[in-house]
Amino acid sequence: MTPPIIRHHSGPPATPPNNDNRIALVLALLVHGLLLAVLIFNLNWHTENPGPVEVQLWADGNSPVSPPPKPQPEQPKPQPKPQPEPEPEKQPEPPPPPPPQTKPDPQVQPKTEEVDPEIALQEAKKKREKEEQARQAAEAAKEKARLEEERKQAELKEKKRLEQERQAAEKAAADKAAAEKAAADKAAAEKKAKDDAAKKAAAEKAAADKAAADKAAAEKAAADKAAAEKAAAEKKAKEEAAKKAAADKALKDAFRNDALGAAGIPGGTADRNQAGGGRDNGYGAKVRACVQPGVAYPPPPRSGSDNPTAQYRVQLGSDGKVNGVTLTSSSGNAGFDRAVETGIRRCNPFPKPSTGRYEPIIDVVYRMYD
Repeated sequence: MTPPIIRHHSGPPATPPNNDNRIALVLALLVHGLLLAVLIFNLNWHTENPGPVEVQLWADGNSPVSPPPKPQPEQPKPQPKPQPEPEPEKQPEPPPPPPPQTKPDPQVQPKTEEVDPEIALQEAKKKREKEEQARQAAEAAKEKARLEEERKQAELKEKKRLEQERQAAEKAAADKAAAEKAAADKAAAEKKAKDDAAKKAAAEKAAADKAAADKAAAEKAAADKAAAEKAAAEKKAKEEAAKKAAADKALKDAFRNDALGAAGIPGGTADRNQAGGGRDNGYGAKVRACVQPGVAYPPPPRSGSDNPTAQYRVQLGSDGKVNGVTLTSSSGNAGFDRAVETGIRRCNPFPKPSTGRYEPIIDVVYRMYD
């Protein structure tokens, strides 16, 4: 009996990728167990001893009795073969062409040859080897397909990982750009705020300086105005004092003239001349004629000798225009006093004295019933 042929790879087995193949390992063990059971069953079936074969030989004359067949020794059961390493997938060998079929000759009797058990065993062994090769090829193809699938899955995972890394890098770059833009915008806003604050402070300082300058100018103007007003007041006070002194002098002269008139001295007021007329005896009549048209007061009927009299002191300019009217003695009738003042103001300018020069102050005496 020829010993079984065991084939093996000359090189080291291919190292599978470092993946979690526990499920695949369990499935491979189950498949190998099934194949081992099938192999043992086939070996038992093929190693059974063939039955006796009857062979008829035809010869001339009487043939001796065929001797009984020799008993064939019992073939030992082959041990199960160890599982070989998976080999690269090989193309199965094409089956040999069938022998040409010939029609049997009816006149020729077929010869029955005795089948050699050794030949039958060799043929069975070859058949088992072919089946084993086919099985190994199928397993190799299956393993190759599994490895190809794992390689594709690994490539897909790697591609997915690279895509995730790319997306993460793009997101990180976008986040960084957004953060940088936000920081730049914040810096620009802070700079603008500082510039605006500086401009505002400068404007406020300019406004404060202008206000201070305006205040100083206003204070200086107020001081100048106050000084001018003070000087004007002083000047006016001096003029008032001079006018008062002149009025007092004129009043004294008038009183003196009244006294002289009462004594019959020429230049008095006995003929109802007005003070300030100088030696013009008809000046009083001229003044009354000028004032009377402006006195809008119809006198009531006179009762007795009472004659209400209003006396005003009139300040005249050098051109005879009225500069001021002051009541020095009331008639006791406010309406008559106002009417006399209105008539004096309407007599503007006053009649010119015969001397040709106006007196600065003239006392006008106006009686209701004259």
